[in-house]
Amino acid sequence: MKLKNVAKQKNLPWIGPLKDIVMSTVFYISIINFILISVTAYYTTLRPFLLIYAPWFKIWMWLGFLVGIVLVMMVLEYKFVYASWYTFRNKQEATHENLIIKRIDELEKKLLEGEEEGNDSK
Repeated sequence: MKLKNVAKQKNLPWIGPLKDIVMSTVFYISIINFILISVTAYYTTLRPFLLIYAPWFKIWMWLGFLVGIVLVMMVLEYKFVYASWYTFRNKQEATHENLIIKRIDELEKKLLEGEEEGNDSK
C-alpha cells in the first residue's frame, strides 16, 4: 500500500452532517459543563483556601473572573485564528469536489463558449 493512498481523504456523506449537528449542540453542552465545573472547583478547591486568605472573595467574583478569561480567549481567537481557519476551509472546499465550484466552472465554460461563438459570427 502506497503512502499516497493512506493519506488520501475519503468523502463519507453521513459523517459531515452528523459532525455538524453534534458540533452545533456541543456549544450549549459546553456552557452547562463550564458552569458546573466552575462551581464545583470553587466549592471543593478554592473555597477552603479563600476562607483563610481572602474571605471576601465570593462565587460571583469567581464566575466573573472566568467570564473575563473566556472573553479574552474569544478576542484572541477572532484576531489570530479565525482568518486562518476560513482560509483553510475555503481551500478544502475548493479542492474536494465542491458542487458550487463545479457549477461555477460549468457556467464559466458555457460563457466562454458563448463568447467564442459570438466572435466567430463577426
